[in-house]
Amino acid sequence: MKAATLKKTRTQTTVVGRVDEQVYKVGIAVVGACSLAIGVWATIALVSGMVASGGPGALVANWFRAVIGS
Repeated sequence: MKAATLKKTRTQTTVVGRVDEQVYKVGIAVVGACSLAIGVWATIALVSGMVASGGPGALVANWFRAVIGS
């Protein structure tokens, strides 16, 4: 007769969140949100400038006049 041997194995997993990793994630999200807001604001400003000046060609011409001073 063969003798049966039982083998028990225990595995324990512990998850520990590090505070600095969470701060980095929040920081990246804040910088991304600010960059998005600045990009949206710049696009709105450019489009409104084109509308006010009469189109893209007029906007460029008015910009050169403003830079040159005439």
